Amino acid sequence: MTRRPSASVSRSVVLPLGLALSACAVAPDAPSTRPAPAGERSARAEAFAVKLRCANRELTIGYAGEQMEMRVGGERFALRPVPAASGAKFEAQGDATTVFWSRGQRAMVTLRGEAWPECRVVAHGSQAFRASGNEPGWRLEIYGPGLRFETADGDVRVFRRAGEPVLAAGKTTWTVQAADGPLTATAADLRCADTMTGMPYPKSVRIEYRGKVFVGCGGEPASLLQGAEWVVEDIGGGGVVDGSRVTLRFGDDGRVAGRASCNRYTGGYELSGEGLVVGSKMAVTKMACAPALMQQEQRFLGLLAQVRRFEIGADGALVLVAADGRRIVARRG
Repeated sequence: MTRRPSASVSRSVVLPLGLALSACAVAPDAPSTRPAPAGERSARAEAFAVKLRCANRELTIGYAGEQMEMRVGGERFALRPVPAASGAKFEAQGDATTVFWSRGQRAMVTLRGEAWPECRVVAHGSQAFRASGNEPGWRLEIYGPGLRFETADGDVRVFRRAGEPVLAAGKTTWTVQAADGPLTATAADLRCADTMTGMPYPKSVRIEYRGKVFVGCGGEPASLLQGAEWVVEDIGGGGVVDGSRVTLRFGDDGRVAGRASCNRYTGGYELSGEGLVVGSKMAVTKMACAPALMQQEQRFLGLLAQVRRFEIGADGALVLVAADGRRIVARRG
């Protein structure tokens, strides 16, 4: 369910792919003093924070203890921040020809003087978690050893993590002991819709801090789209031709592909904080089919090019919403 819009959080610092590194130093993790109840277990950070794809190459950016690190194949590079005109730039320690330069969800990488193709984020690992909410606006970022909580009124605080998060009954809980009291953040495995944009998220989040409660959404919206194939059951309220097959599959490489009725198609898509845009220029095969299928194919591809956001229904259906409100409804195949 989409709630009413409210003020959003303004960002006060540039964060490299969401990595809260440059704001200030983060103190080393302290062991948790709260014993875990029966049935709970510690959630260990077993994956780096961010995975990127650069054409046919891949790398990961994350933490090894307190040290930011880049992994390329079997190599590891310790990184340090350096001045940049925009974005957030890092160099390998002792090697100025190896550079990681983040600009939003994209990055440029130079490895020993060789410039790679532009990189884009394809996955966030277990070290990374982001959440936000409205009324009042707030944002939470947890990367490696750092936890950052920011409110719309500019009350920005960077905390250290107090031990590992705890998993129990479909919830992940982080607890921080700050000078002015504890902060507890809980992410539940319940779908959530942003109250300002309607963007769906995989987690519902609740933060308790200084006697106040903040609620919102967290996780990566892309995880709701990607994975198994979607089979279309309605195009713009007109259903689909009996016995026909229209499908979508959203890849982690920013590509969407499937069957349009008669022909196969492929193209790009992009998720932002505001919604989902599917590329208007699709590559489509050139087979000829019955007139009804060809007409349905044109309707589908035409509507797909106008998609501006998506929803996940209570029954798990994917709903792609065009600028004029028309919808494509699909279910996992």
